[in-house]
Amino acid sequence: MKQLNFNIPFSGFESTNFINCFTSVYMYLEGMKDNNFTIKTTFCNEWENGQCDSCGNCKTKPHAVQERFFFLFDTMCGRSALRNHFDGTHSRAGRMIHNSETSDGVTDNNVEFLFGFAGYDYRTVLDKASYNEEITASIDADKPVIAKLKSNSNVSCAVISGIDGDRLIFPDFRAAQKAPDPDTTYNDIDALFIIGNKCEPKYKLIDGLKRIEHVMSLNLNENIWDEYCKKIGTYGPDSLGEDKPEGRKRRMNRLAGEMWHTFNCHNFAEVFRQYLPGSANKDVYDSVNDVNRLASPEISEYINTISWRYGYTHDLAWSVIGLDECINWDDWKSHYYGDMLEVIILKFKENDEAVLECIKNIIRKL
Repeated sequence: MKQLNFNIPFSGFESTNFINCFTSVYMYLEGMKDNNFTIKTTFCNEWENGQCDSCGNCKTKPHAVQERFFFLFDTMCGRSALRNHFDGTHSRAGRMIHNSETSDGVTDNNVEFLFGFAGYDYRTVLDKASYNEEITASIDADKPVIAKLKSNSNVSCAVISGIDGDRLIFPDFRAAQKAPDPDTTYNDIDALFIIGNKCEPKYKLIDGLKRIEHVMSLNLNENIWDEYCKKIGTYGPDSLGEDKPEGRKRRMNRLAGEMWHTFNCHNFAEVFRQYLPGSANKDVYDSVNDVNRLASPEISEYINTISWRYGYTHDLAWSVIGLDECINWDDWKSHYYGDMLEVIILKFKENDEAVLECIKNIIRKL
């Protein structure tokens, strides 16, 4: 049996999609498993024993540190700027990052960008007959393996941290929203990502910012928020106001569902907030590529704007979710709620436009 001491947690903001798995593997490869990096991590009582004892180290425990790195990779690849259409389908930008209507982040385009941004060589292995040999060699080299799982699996990806004959060994996935089934086997694997040597990053901060700009521009060019206004507004042939109570309820429920996705604005804002004056974690990304260029004083006004605009979007999203839970759609007055909801949706659009303008200005300044 060969097994790595893989004790890096996974983000509770997502299932074990590619970006979540990639983040934890990156931290392992960078030596963060040994607490040998800028922020010292400690494994708290909640992690060790399943019960919080109010030790107060939440800002430095492994979960919090992993989440900050997850936010960074999630944002630089463009995923945390994505918006879905009213029918739940991905935008054109979404199809660049995700293979399907799930948020897996495992397209060739996205995988290549993330490895290139982090500065690691990798190979994609599709030959099932060589899986055992490839995994064994990688574990021998002290490198975990990221497995892309088949579409019928519970989640899209998994980290393999060991091997015992024909049995695969996985790390502790307990923090993730969803994780692979414990008895995942070779038959469940669609591809392996074998990690090579550390190298000069192919993509720099500016490339990540341009990728974000591309995603946000595509969102707005597809008029996604205007589409929501038409479906949720009071007036129009295919609107909330013209629908029956059950139809109004379904439309509102879809809008609320999209709000859970739009909470990715939190991931986005948190990356830039690390560089606000007084941030307790302003050095957290100093070891990653040239991300510390975000500390440049000439872009601080744009970072401030990103922080408050997406803080506002975050709060508005909660208000929509709350409304969805309490509105009585059988009340005849409910078809007028479309006007109020349309104002909120237009504010989402305005905030996205303002943040996009900030990204463009940061690119220009840097």
